[in-house]
Amino acid sequence: MNRIYLLKFAACALLPCLAAAAIPVSNPQLTGPVTGGDHGTAFGALPADDLTRAGYSEAEYFYGGTATAYGNEGTWGLDGVWPAKPTTTADYKVRMLVLRPTDAKRFNGVVVVEWLNVTALQEGAADFIQMREELFRGGYAWVGLGVQAAGVNTPKIALKGWDPTRYGSLQHPGDNYAYDIFSQGAQAIRHPKGTDPLGGLRIRYMLGVGRSQSAAFMIGYLNAVHPLTERLYDGYLIHSRVGGTYGFPDNLKGIVPANPHIRTDLDVPVLDLQMEGDYVALRSHLARQEDSKHFRLWEVAGGAHSETPRWVVEVPPALDHSQNCKDPINAAPGHAVVKASLHALLLWVRDNKVPPKAPLLELGDPAAADPILRDKYGNAKGGIRLPEVEAPTATVNGLPNSPADPKATLNFCRLFGTTVPFEKGALSELYPTHDSFVKPFDKAVDSIEKAGFWLKPEAEEAKKAAAASSIGR
Repeated sequence: MNRIYLLKFAACALLPCLAAAAIPVSNPQLTGPVTGGDHGTAFGALPADDLTRAGYSEAEYFYGGTATAYGNEGTWGLDGVWPAKPTTTADYKVRMLVLRPTDAKRFNGVVVVEWLNVTALQEGAADFIQMREELFRGGYAWVGLGVQAAGVNTPKIALKGWDPTRYGSLQHPGDNYAYDIFSQGAQAIRHPKGTDPLGGLRIRYMLGVGRSQSAAFMIGYLNAVHPLTERLYDGYLIHSRVGGTYGFPDNLKGIVPANPHIRTDLDVPVLDLQMEGDYVALRSHLARQEDSKHFRLWEVAGGAHSETPRWVVEVPPALDHSQNCKDPINAAPGHAVVKASLHALLLWVRDNKVPPKAPLLELGDPAAADPILRDKYGNAKGGIRLPEVEAPTATVNGLPNSPADPKATLNFCRLFGTTVPFEKGALSELYPTHDSFVKPFDKAVDSIEKAGFWLKPEAEEAKKAAAASSIGR
């Protein structure tokens, strides 16, 4: 037994030890910046004017090599402690999209690495959409990794179909390999060999983030893969997860439990952010778990899986029906909590400042179609209280919406929640004067900001919107 192994063995005897000898993560071949193609731009690229205003640059890279799949080694329980082992290997080549401050002095030392979402069978930056203002003003770098097969291979609409000239060389062997592709992407960012996608910026911390389907995959990554490999990510934001997870071979059916917890013996912080709509539409309340040393759960009353937000809900202007949904979709600004969750995770990782404990949503029958208890306005009880539910002008919820055309395909209305504005008479009775609305609204804004679930810029915007609204006039 050599000296290094003896030291590791001794450390494990005294402290929690996830892996006695971490499996090294391969450093993939990275090429770029990628240019050209039929469209002359990267899929999902930001407009040049947006980048200029933010003081950011954008570049696309390809990375590839040989990826490993993982399987179980023993029983996998609801506690998320999943002993795993490498199984098969396959060649791959995918892409990363990189945003970074053009002035290196603005870089805060933190890279947010997003597992791009492919639920729409294309690569989408589902978390970036809701984080972008905080990313830009905070000086973060952001990298989107295209680690799932659908984003590369889906005919016509995915990368190879959208621009065969630019993306024709990409290859993805299947989602069993997505976990290692996610690790190797991080390796290429954190320990570049040759081409540096961050252009020499000095990285202090890397945060892994994923929303919806991506969050579900990351449950498997946290429970089985992160403990097995060398540490690349310093913390994780799991946003709007479903109850289960994906990314393991079909022969593990029956091995992977439904509604697993995130294991609590991880060596890095995990913040789990859930909207009330995730509990209704995705049934992820069945995976609810208690806070622990490295785990925090935030639940947002009034928030849906997706939204078209307003600080104050009033009509006019007309509410959004998104993808031709039957009813107006959720208008609550859940994105403000997303931004605060990113900031809270950073403070946790960088300063060891543990995020505040959040009040939980009040649940009734967990088997009910709507497991959430609601107040007289139809808004959720408990949870992180948005001003839009504390000083309500509408019912905003995560209840399933439906397509206006019942024959519609690839429609996600069930995830978008609904908004039902109060009738004028009821609104006038509730807020007879403008001041009688603004005061409780501002009080709710101050409360959620003080508690750490909103940041100052969003709080100021919300107060301005309330002051300018027509409520009570």
